[in-house]
Amino acid sequence: MKLTILGSGTAVPDGARNSSGYFIESGGLRLMLDCGAGTLHALDRYGLPWREMSHLFVSHFHVDHVGELASLFFAFKHALRDERSAPFALIGAHSLGRVTGGLKQAFGEDLFTPKFPVEVRNVAPGDRIELAPDSYLSVAKTPHTEESLAVRVESEGRSICYTGDTSYDEGLAEFFSGADLLVSECSFRERKEGVRHLSIRDAARLAERAKVSRLLVTHFYFPVDEAALAAELKKEFSGQVIIGRDGLGVDL
Repeated sequence: MKLTILGSGTAVPDGARNSSGYFIESGGLRLMLDCGAGTLHALDRYGLPWREMSHLFVSHFHVDHVGELASLFFAFKHALRDERSAPFALIGAHSLGRVTGGLKQAFGEDLFTPKFPVEVRNVAPGDRIELAPDSYLSVAKTPHTEESLAVRVESEGRSICYTGDTSYDEGLAEFFSGADLLVSECSFRERKEGVRHLSIRDAARLAERAKVSRLLVTHFYFPVDEAALAAELKKEFSGQVIIGRDGLGVDL
């Protein structure tokens, strides 16, 4: 498995960090996680096979996680070099239809009808679905929005977990248990009461409680000093720490 960061930032415009997005490659699996602003062009910038993308998982419907959904489908309709017959699946919570319905109303019904099969797959906490041979996706609820989900992707004996956006939750530690890589939001230096995001300490505690092998932090609302941030995380987490930045690839 390989994960590439398309966007390690937030909704705040940042010349170095796009909004949220990640790309997983494993065997025949080409899975994008979220598609915030800037991630579509990042797919090409980092040499990723976006034309062969098999799945897109949307963690929740805040604009910095789903803002380029229409642009992705526009590219599917008008920017493929060769004809494609392989199907594509859009995966998200049961209210995903509200988002796609709004985009169809804004941009036309045919936006989501490229010249290959498209399936919208709704998932709910506790679901586990097969994406490709020996590749599976599971989801769990996160305390962030009504529809927000964390995801666990298992393929060829490896596992990558992604928090999406969330506050600290012991149930998520169980869901992430033993993962080879946890991609965790790390929004704030210190916890902000009443704000459903993770602090540095929260992200480290979650990873330590889950006993994951590697913790990759991302989704920063603060200026990042990589060495200082890694040192802070290591106070609570005993595994390998990776500080996320756009274009970074992690091989498992």
